[in-house]
Amino acid sequence: MKDRPRFIRSTRLKAVFIDLDDTLADEATHMHGAYSESFRQLESPLPARIVANVLREYDVIVTDIYRRNAWDENPREQRWARALTNAGVSDLSMVDELIAGYFRNYYEGVCFLPGAERLLDTASQFGNCLITNGTTEYQWGKIRKLGLDGRIDHILVSEDIGIRKPDPRIFQRALDLTGAEPAEAVMIGDSLQADIAGAGALRIGTIWINGRGFSVEDARHPPDAIVTNPGEAAELIESA
Repeated sequence: MKDRPRFIRSTRLKAVFIDLDDTLADEATHMHGAYSESFRQLESPLPARIVANVLREYDVIVTDIYRRNAWDENPREQRWARALTNAGVSDLSMVDELIAGYFRNYYEGVCFLPGAERLLDTASQFGNCLITNGTTEYQWGKIRKLGLDGRIDHILVSEDIGIRKPDPRIFQRALDLTGAEPAEAVMIGDSLQADIAGAGALRIGTIWINGRGFSVEDARHPPDAIVTNPGEAAELIESA
């Protein structure tokens, strides 16, 4: 098909690289699960209506940071202080307790996105590698909880190797592990800045999972294909 991405037109597809958070794992459900439990365990719990408002405000803040891949812009404490203030909560003394509770309940709500397991099954037909930014402890905790360590050939966690997406070196590491050339590989991820730009810099094929309806206009490396969920990404790969 003329309008198919170049990596689909190729008969040489050899390797599939996949992001973790918001690509395979449902980070919204995970975050809400962990923070909701943390709110419930506060020494002085807030009314459910206020908690819902605070979580909504935090969603707005995190969505903006997520869109720009600007996680180092301000610390978690500042994000929560802002969310509480925006929701009309003047007592910010709970911020540290709330964050501690989040990490205590970190694996609450960890689950796959719809279509993620289909994508894993499809990727298993090729050389494959999980490429994720984050800390060794928590990323590997999610990987094991989801059973990914038994379903993925290679796993690259940024803290393990001291390289973070979008640094092209982490994608080169995945190419080396799978024995693929850039034209023989595709990267599937949700972040234009981290996943798509990083892989695109090496001319690896890219599928952007845009489940939130963001604009592609400012992309440094426009994706080869855009889908809304991992199941649709699997369909594209299967057509290869």
